[in-house]
Amino acid sequence: MSLNYAFGFSLFLLILVGLNIYFFYTLNTVGRRPSNFNVPSIKLDYAPSVFKDIYEYLNYLPIQYKNKNQKFTSIQKNLISSFNSSQNVNTKNIWRDTEMWASDESLFPVENGALGPLLHAIRTSQIALVDNAPKGTQLKLLFLLEGKQKLYFKPKRYQMTDVIRGNIYAGFDRHNSEVFAYYLAMVLNFKWIAPSVIRRIHVDREIVPVATMGLKRTMVKNESGSLCIYGKCFYCKINETVCPNDKGEIEGAAILYLDKQFRVHKSPWRRSYSSRKMDWETDNDFCKKISGSLSQKRILNLVDIAIFDFLIQNGDRHRYEIYKDKIVLLDNGKGLGNPAVDELDILAPLYQCCILSQSTWQRLELVSGGVLTDTIKLMSVLQGEVLATEEHYKAVERRLLKVYATIQYCIGKYGSAKVFKDLY
Repeated sequence: MSLNYAFGFSLFLLILVGLNIYFFYTLNTVGRRPSNFNVPSIKLDYAPSVFKDIYEYLNYLPIQYKNKNQKFTSIQKNLISSFNSSQNVNTKNIWRDTEMWASDESLFPVENGALGPLLHAIRTSQIALVDNAPKGTQLKLLFLLEGKQKLYFKPKRYQMTDVIRGNIYAGFDRHNSEVFAYYLAMVLNFKWIAPSVIRRIHVDREIVPVATMGLKRTMVKNESGSLCIYGKCFYCKINETVCPNDKGEIEGAAILYLDKQFRVHKSPWRRSYSSRKMDWETDNDFCKKISGSLSQKRILNLVDIAIFDFLIQNGDRHRYEIYKDKIVLLDNGKGLGNPAVDELDILAPLYQCCILSQSTWQRLELVSGGVLTDTIKLMSVLQGEVLATEEHYKAVERRLLKVYATIQYCIGKYGSAKVFKDLY
């Protein structure tokens, strides 16, 4: 009898200890439910502790980051309203207002219904001259419109469902990534970016009659007799042409030309484009090395850009352009390549410096739970555009959770007071 009593008492103690452990764990993980995000095996050679820690925070994110924030509703309504284009617009006034725009808050006018008419003008204004764009590594055309305004035109290279495999900068630029990036920037309140829309150009009617001789020399006929363009650029080849579809049109991103003086800098977090690893890829204290040569404001700006690039997976920002002491979001065509891949090292400026502007954090908190991509979809519908597949939209939301997890990692390491900076 005594043995049975001892066994029963021991079992009772074991159950009691187990319950205490369970309730202690529950109290310390309220609102956090594992999402079963596995740490990827690649890249752990370079930064194992950082990547593992970020994924641990990802698995136990507070539930608020997975729910829609109702505070964004009024902002969303204003954004959608601003993208609502009018068919009765005075293009001359639009270009005048755009050229005269001077502000420390945005590159182009974005308030008071200015965006819709501006995007409509970019899409529909008549083309007076077409030439090869003078610079760049990939095919771009330069449009001179009747109102003397200029546009860059990046032609469609892939079907939207095509998946770009290989390294993060593989393949041609994606025209829809340029436009998606513009919409994303507007939702995130990153206003230093050129307006961009999807535009379709008829080769025989809109390009050939106004093409320069230089452009015509880079046009060849394909087997079906259609005129195709291979252009003039660093990587342009005569056997890699852009040809019209069965309607005789070439689709592409029409991007407002920035006729401004930029200061160009190499990105501290640029890639080597070879097997050689850059310092930032092997040194998690890299931010300390550059903090002496870059202001905190500039680093905060680079962190914003890193978050932006991570969401679309643009790993090709090897340099950046400065205007009015702000980084301008140019060349966003390497995004939306593979929706199944999240290259976490694009966030290196964030997890290595662990600082973030208070205004960016406040905006990120507002676009949780699907609000970010829902807003982009609603704005694109108003413009009659399809910018990405559903897989890419889901990928952006998945990556947003990883941004939250990286910020939580920084807070856990240094505390909120040292992470969030109120500079602009």
